[in-house]
Amino acid sequence: MNTGIGAEQRAMLVEAVTRIFEAEVDHARLQQAKRTGIDRALWGVLEDSGVPRLLLPEDAGGIGGSLADLAPVLHQAGRAAAPVPIAETAALAAWMLHASGAPVPQGPLGVAPVNGESVLAARGDGGWRISGRLRRVPWAHDVDAIVLLAQSMDGRVIALLDPRGLDLRAGHNLAREPRDDIELVDQPVPAERVFAAGRGVTARALRLRGALVRSLMIAGALERALELSIDYARVRSQFGRKIGSFQAIQHELARLAGEVAAARAAAGSAVNALEREDALLAVAAAKIRTAEAAGAAAMIAHQVHGAIGATDEYGLHHLTLRAWAWREEFGNEAAWSAELGRAVVRAGADRFWPAITSAYRK
Repeated sequence: MNTGIGAEQRAMLVEAVTRIFEAEVDHARLQQAKRTGIDRALWGVLEDSGVPRLLLPEDAGGIGGSLADLAPVLHQAGRAAAPVPIAETAALAAWMLHASGAPVPQGPLGVAPVNGESVLAARGDGGWRISGRLRRVPWAHDVDAIVLLAQSMDGRVIALLDPRGLDLRAGHNLAREPRDDIELVDQPVPAERVFAAGRGVTARALRLRGALVRSLMIAGALERALELSIDYARVRSQFGRKIGSFQAIQHELARLAGEVAAARAAAGSAVNALEREDALLAVAAAKIRTAEAAGAAAMIAHQVHGAIGATDEYGLHHLTLRAWAWREEFGNEAAWSAELGRAVVRAGADRFWPAITSAYRK
């Protein structure tokens, strides 16, 4: 397990990333990203800072950070609704490639599958042929490469796909982030772009990591939605009084703060668990709780804002629509609840309490 960069360096990193997002991401840039996809200027600044390669060791051109170091970065990305695939690149694609002994290219990277589809790979014609249908792949048509996990007769493989050569149908999620469908029918991939999957690079591990990063980003987005709601309640007047002085509004803001606190706690608790061998309970709980919070918190935030909160000119929707969309990716709360229930039943009654208490140890 990577021990990371240390608390002082982590604090400096988070401060630097926070400044980058504050300087580079605003309402106009987010509106533009709805039309153009990845904010390449923002990506360039992040890449210059080394953040996309945070988890890579120094001898691979990285910083040598851990998931605990990356977690607050993803939280800040969620707060900013940053229109870049920082989670896909830093937490997923770079991990898959490096763990498989493959070089990690510069530039924004995508990852697949997201929804548990089965992808098959076979050797042929001096290279590989890959087949499968992929749904709602984040940023697929906009990234420089897609890192794909597939199954061959010899075991799992990692393929580095060029999106320009794929049968790709562009789409979007609720927040207008690219989410594309890809049809692979004997898709040729050169041998030098296919690698044996490293130890631990499995479909289950990808799903767990994906669920965790989405949980962290949901928590960040909801935290910022809370701040916007509090600020609005302080300045909006109704019946001659600031609406924040009404007990009903105060009660709703307290509920919203409770949802945000629960989302942050659940996501934070799962970070260290994922670096241990079995993180199912903690990650499942995090995705379930943050997904539930996304629904409740977004509803409260929009109620507090009233009509202005639903307008395209106001920034709240950048956060709430992303939270709603992210809750569906790498398994929604229903899927994770079912999986968690099956795991508990399989383990038996004697393992139930020890599993709960051990899942959140530091």
